[in-house]
Amino acid sequence: MKKAAVLLFCGILMAGVLYAQEAPVEKVTGGEDLVKEKGAFAENWVRPDADISKYSKLYMWESVFQFRKGGATTAGTTIQMMRGDSSGPYEVTEESQEKFKQIVSDAILKELGRSKLFEVTDTVSEDTLLVRAGVLDITSYVPPNLRADRIHLASVGEGTIFFELIDAETGVIQARVAERRSIQPDVRMNQVNAAPTNSATVWGDVERWARDEAQTLRKALEKAKKKAE
Repeated sequence: MKKAAVLLFCGILMAGVLYAQEAPVEKVTGGEDLVKEKGAFAENWVRPDADISKYSKLYMWESVFQFRKGGATTAGTTIQMMRGDSSGPYEVTEESQEKFKQIVSDAILKELGRSKLFEVTDTVSEDTLLVRAGVLDITSYVPPNLRADRIHLASVGEGTIFFELIDAETGVIQARVAERRSIQPDVRMNQVNAAPTNSATVWGDVERWARDEAQTLRKALEKAKKKAE
């Protein structure tokens, strides 16, 4: 998926789905005023007059997850999986979808909570920045009938992660970032996992991947706040 398509996809989905959900602001505006800049993510769009120094709190607004429909329901025999004859993408069960949502949401919240410059809060005030987060077009490379103990995967799938930062008082979007990446931790980017794939390694990779992305956001926010001050 091309970068421009990634941003367009995010914008369409958020406008059509996210803003229909209950929100801490009456209306979200300003998306058309964002300007593309270089930054920590593949796509970085910022409001020209954004002033991050005015914010000291982060409010996690309900995240959104969109899984690609369809996919194989079986990877064939154990021998075929070990030979790599079937590599997906595979269908993601409802149970796995719910677990993915929980793990990613928890990892993002925990990582943002490590900030020394921002406080994660459950109330909204004039110095609060709303954080909308989510993963779109999620695909899975994990065989649904995973049985072999010698199967090694480079990544458990792919997803387009996005973060949208919104002024809690006005509802004006301050920034939107997004990128499509393999769901694997940075420490093993583009490398096959040395450990055989099982349920524990799969969910461990998802958690570390989400934490890495949230850490990138946290550091970018802290850098922008220090620069503005």
